[in-house]
Amino acid sequence: MKSILRITLAIGIMIGAGRVSFDLNIADQVVPITGQTLAVLVSALLLPRWEALLAIIAYLGLGAWGQPVFADGEYGMDKLTGSGAGYLWGFLLATLYVSTTRGFRDNLSLIHVLKGNIVGTVIILLSGFAVLAFHIGANSAFNLGVLPFWTGGVIKILIGTALVYGIRKTI
Repeated sequence: MKSILRITLAIGIMIGAGRVSFDLNIADQVVPITGQTLAVLVSALLLPRWEALLAIIAYLGLGAWGQPVFADGEYGMDKLTGSGAGYLWGFLLATLYVSTTRGFRDNLSLIHVLKGNIVGTVIILLSGFAVLAFHIGANSAFNLGVLPFWTGGVIKILIGTALVYGIRKTI
């Protein structure tokens, strides 16, 4: 029962975090930043591996099924197959990697938490880059789909590290 509650809470937080968005102006380019990545990586670092994986699979499944769970309330199979799909599939890959390498340590150090957030963010951005490059070419994909998102990525890495480390210390 606790597992179901944690998985449901993680899905709800991912959905809510996708609604939190703001734009950063970086080098004359408006870059949308959402809380999705933050929620995905926090879940991967806090939940047991299978719970984190079930949460992200359910999240992706709900979006594919037509529920408005992705950033800005978007949904549909086209979000999982189009030019931006790599970021969503990157959530799954990052969750798999972070929750697996984190292991079963109950007392993660600040460095382990920071590393999980950094590597998870890199996996998500590289996954997004790979799919986007297929659609628009590698150079454009890097300039439009990776480079502008690093500022927001660093902010989310720092917030996620503080959240996870603080939560782990209090539990």
